[in-house]
Amino acid sequence: MNETKKLLAVFQTEQKLRGLQSRLGAAERFLNEQERQLNALGEQHGSFESQLRQIQSSTKENEDEMARIDERMEKLREEMNNARTNKEYQAFLVEVNGLKIERGRVEEEVLGLLEQADAIKTELEQSVASQEERTKVRDVAKQDRDTRHSEIKDRVKELEAERDQLAGEVNPKILSELQRLLDERDEDAMAGIEIIDKKRHEISCASCMMTLPIELLSRLLSGDLTSCSNCGCFLYLDEDTAAALQPTAKR
Repeated sequence: MNETKKLLAVFQTEQKLRGLQSRLGAAERFLNEQERQLNALGEQHGSFESQLRQIQSSTKENEDEMARIDERMEKLREEMNNARTNKEYQAFLVEVNGLKIERGRVEEEVLGLLEQADAIKTELEQSVASQEERTKVRDVAKQDRDTRHSEIKDRVKELEAERDQLAGEVNPKILSELQRLLDERDEDAMAGIEIIDKKRHEISCASCMMTLPIELLSRLLSGDLTSCSNCGCFLYLDEDTAAALQPTAKR
């Protein structure tokens, strides 16, 4: 087996392995996205709870302030009843009226805070419902991921062992170049050729579709390791193409 065929065997096994892993990877990415969304919902829920606590704290402070104002107003009214002069009575009355205005302002603020609290409580209820729904989706995604992993794990081990065995027969430098191309081009790391004109020996790379020099065809037919002069991928001849070209090569 020539170097090209050895490398092609590694490539094809790697593609099978990546195909299996890509399906598992898709399930893993979907699960991660559900986890991310669930975490975001949890953070949002925590933010709503924090806002509600702040509003409730502010409401309590204002209600305490209203209670202090009511207590002061009640005391002033008693003092008004016991006022000895009109001037003294009017002084108490001015303070009472000022306290009424202040109480009205605080009461209005309390009502606004209560409205905010109700809105936040509604958001919290919706947040809980959203988390419950997202949790269901996450659990299904996790089950799907685990099922896919269980289904392919034995086959993955087999393919990894097969790939490693085949790779052991390939020159390490060539293998390293294939790995680089796999990382950069994935399934286009190796490509067959397309026959443009058999009589004229015109061929093109099946990856980049660019026409290839005649000398590359000669190298391919000789079994030499060959790279596309345009995109740099490793080239190979499949059996049908080789059979179609062989008579031309003989002539």
